[in-house]
Amino acid sequence: MAHRPATLAASLMCGFLASWTGTMAQAQEAARPAPAVPWERIEAGLSRLAAGDGEGAEAAFREARKGDDSSVADLFAQLTRAYVAFNRPGEYRPTASIKASERLEAANRDFYRQHIPPAVLGDALARIRKALKQAPPEEASPSLLRPLLCNVRLLARDRATDGEPVLEQTGKDTGSLVHPKPVFAPMPPYTESARRDRIKGSVVMEVVTDSEGCPASAKVLKPLSRGLAEQAVASWNWWAYQPARYDGAAVGFKYVLSFGFAIQ
Repeated sequence: MAHRPATLAASLMCGFLASWTGTMAQAQEAARPAPAVPWERIEAGLSRLAAGDGEGAEAAFREARKGDDSSVADLFAQLTRAYVAFNRPGEYRPTASIKASERLEAANRDFYRQHIPPAVLGDALARIRKALKQAPPEEASPSLLRPLLCNVRLLARDRATDGEPVLEQTGKDTGSLVHPKPVFAPMPPYTESARRDRIKGSVVMEVVTDSEGCPASAKVLKPLSRGLAEQAVASWNWWAYQPARYDGAAVGFKYVLSFGFAIQ
C-alpha cells in the first residue's frame, strides 16, 4: 500500500524541529570549552612528514596524544601508519596496499567515534597547508604531507577547491602542462564475493584531481560486478598526488584511470 504524503503542516513542523535541533547542537558546540591541542608537538610531526620520515612522524604524533583532548594527534598517527606501511622499503606492492588499506579503514572508523571538533580540523588543515608551502619541492623529495592533507580533507569533507578550473588531456600541444603524479596510491582490494566468483577485468574511471593534488570526483566508465567498481572508487578517494601544473601553477586535472583486477 502506498504511503500518504505528509501534510504541509507536518512537513513544516519537521523542518522547524530539524532546524531547531541543529541550532541547539551548534549552540552546545559553541558553549563547550575549546579542547587542549598540543600544536607544537603536532607540528614537529608535520616537519618529520615533510622530510619523508614517516616513522619519526608517527612517533611524534603518538607522543602528542598525551596532552591532546581533541584526538587529532591520534588521527594523524593512524593515518601516518598507513603511509609507513605503503612506503616500507622492499615491501611487495600488493601487500603494502593491503596493509595501508587496513590502516586507513581503522583510521576512518575511529574518526567517526572520536568526534574531532570542526574548528580543530580546520586549524589542522591550515597547519598542514602551511607546512607544505615551507617544505622542499616535492619533485626533489616526495613529501608525506600531501597524503595527510588529502586524507584529512576527505574525512573533514573539506571542499576548498570546488569551482576551480580543470584541465584535461586533449591530444593537442598542452605546452607546459605537467600531469599529476601519485604519491600515495593504495590499490583497491578484492571483495570476498568477487574473489569467490573469480571476477577479473578492469574498472575504468574518469577522475578529477584538484589543485592541491587531492581526489575531487570520480565517474565510473566501465564497471565490474561484485562491488569492485565501488571498491575502486573508495580506494581512489584516499589517493594523493603531486598536483598537475600549467605554466608553473597548480591546477585541477581530468584524466582516465584504470584499475585491473586479476585472481593470482
